[in-house]
Amino acid sequence: MTVLRNLLEERGIRKAVVIDDVFDAVPRPDELNDADWTIFFDDLGETGHKRLAEIYPQYEATHSDDLRVSQEFISILWENRKSLPPGACDPLFSEYETTSTRERAGLDALVTALEGIGLTCATMGRELDEGANEADLIFVDLFLGRQQSENDMERAIRRVTELVSGREQKPPLVVLMSRSPRLWEKRNDFRDNAGLLGSTFRVVSKADLAKDGMLETMLTRLASHYEDAMRIARFVHTWDSGLDQARKNFLQILRRLDLPDLAQIRALLLDFEGQQLGEYLLDVADRVLQHEIEANSGTIAAAQELNKIKLSQYPAPHLAGSPDLQELAHRMVFQHVERLKLSSTGDIPQLQFGDILRCKDQDSGAATDHVLLIVTPACDLARCGTENILVLPGSLKPLSARDWSYGSTAAKTPIFTSSDGSRYWIRWNLKGRQTIPLKTLCELLYKGKGYERLGRIREMYAIEIQQKMLADMGRIGQPANPPATFPVAISLYVVSPDARPSPIEIPALTDAVCFVGRGEDPNRVDHLVLSEAACDALRSTIQKLQAQEVHTAAHQSLATMKADLGFFERFERGLINVPLKDNLLTPETGIDNLVYMHLVRNEWKNEGDPVRGNHRNGAIIMNIRDILPSVET
Repeated sequence: MTVLRNLLEERGIRKAVVIDDVFDAVPRPDELNDADWTIFFDDLGETGHKRLAEIYPQYEATHSDDLRVSQEFISILWENRKSLPPGACDPLFSEYETTSTRERAGLDALVTALEGIGLTCATMGRELDEGANEADLIFVDLFLGRQQSENDMERAIRRVTELVSGREQKPPLVVLMSRSPRLWEKRNDFRDNAGLLGSTFRVVSKADLAKDGMLETMLTRLASHYEDAMRIARFVHTWDSGLDQARKNFLQILRRLDLPDLAQIRALLLDFEGQQLGEYLLDVADRVLQHEIEANSGTIAAAQELNKIKLSQYPAPHLAGSPDLQELAHRMVFQHVERLKLSSTGDIPQLQFGDILRCKDQDSGAATDHVLLIVTPACDLARCGTENILVLPGSLKPLSARDWSYGSTAAKTPIFTSSDGSRYWIRWNLKGRQTIPLKTLCELLYKGKGYERLGRIREMYAIEIQQKMLADMGRIGQPANPPATFPVAISLYVVSPDARPSPIEIPALTDAVCFVGRGEDPNRVDHLVLSEAACDALRSTIQKLQAQEVHTAAHQSLATMKADLGFFERFERGLINVPLKDNLLTPETGIDNLVYMHLVRNEWKNEGDPVRGNHRNGAIIMNIRDILPSVET
């Protein structure tokens, strides 16, 4: 506890606020039952009605239906409930008081725990408390309201947004909590709508939060990397501000272009190139805007600060695989499909370099997995300088972890996301190049027969494929694709005393992914990445294993593994290499090269048989199964 207290002090985390509707001073109209109101008015008696008329002058002139929805009346009634006839208010407020008492106990324990680690802790209900604006740590309920409606969640988002506003370069840490089973379903909506960074945001159920050690573990993880989270926050804020300034600078330049200027551009360039003015200006806008962003010294300085982050020292992600890196790769490689509208005159398409056409079945007209890439030089297409189009055939393949490779031997496009969200990669047949008459191809596209245009690869990536087709000259130096994340299912087994694999149920291990990238060389590397909860559950399960529960050959391995905290950090940091081949028991070693466990991927043919030979030396066998996408073509 002292270590955490010192860490929080060092990071400047001194004030906390707990936000929950249980801290509201009085009940709200929607928290009281209509049937209980009827009982309340019936049980008041003459004395009760007289007393209400004294404390609420409008009482006798106001209809009971209006009184039930009046916050003013309910507040006065709540404050004076003890001055009414004994027991009169019990039916109306008993359920509210019972629920508040139960919920308040857990939150009071949280406040006490926060104060116990040296934090000044305030509480807040549904109304904004200006004193909470300086909180460095925010605990907030998913729903600020007993009905747990969408409006209640919006109210919680609004409160957090108000507390974070103006502090974008040093935002507070935010912990989202709830007893609702919808917590994990709504977590991403809450984070995104409140404009929170993933590095400063955590989600925990109130039940888990009450467990011993959970609060300390979570705060230690957040505080340990708070400085780096601030670097990310400053970069995001500076980039956002820089983008706004870059937009203004670019608009200033663009506004200077008069109609005669555009006419000259068309007469002296575009007519010859065969390019439309709108598409040309959009190309110019892309490049000039990027130049203006690069010119912002604040953005560059904030980006330099990111280089100071020591990513090798990081724990497991809170939500495994939550960033959709494949989507980043798709946007890097492909133009948005809306852009294709600029290269059409009416319904007549104008083919361009990098266009991908999907082939249709000649009889049924159904889309197939076969595609064509337009690799005719851009200048010939623009000037209509060719009667035939050079195309490169390819095949759409469902995207899985084993297909994400950084090797340069195969001609491939790493990802293509279709309009229905299905993900593919494209294998290009370099030797299958062919030509198709331009007129024929355009007619078939126009009539919707034979082909449909799917998208357009950005020029840099299309040039690479073209160059491989022409001379195998290698990559042209485009940015490497980011690693990709693919979901996996994990099964854990203990090698029992009779050498049989005995399964262990750990529900938290369902939250796992493989990060597929490359190591120090171009070869593919798959890292197993578990969430914080999964890492904690795995460590706890192995720590509880006793020697008599595992095979005698694994006794030393188990004891050494339990004492080797650095081994579990490898899971937290996502540094466990998953075997690339199926059905291959691969050892994961530790101190003195002892085998701690064996990893096997996907198919494990001998899963039900006794573990044989040296495979008994490890106490644990972990089976990692790729969750293959379901694709309908």
